[in-house]
Amino acid sequence: MPSQNIAVRKDVYHALEREKRPGESFTKLFVRLLQQRGPLEELAGSWATAARTAQRQWRAVRGGGFRR
Repeated sequence: MPSQNIAVRKDVYHALEREKRPGESFTKLFVRLLQQRGPLEELAGSWATAARTAQRQWRAVRGGGFRR
């Protein structure tokens, strides 16, 4: 089977290595991870919500209290 090399940062490589199951190849890991992801539509708006949550938490840490 033909193969293709890819380059990733070391931190990404180590994160992927931690995700691998015993005896699992990186190819099988990628296939498994790609099959697990849901439709992109499920993520719509997620970043905006995460950003608002992070801002509230940061204000609380700085002493501004939680605001909605």
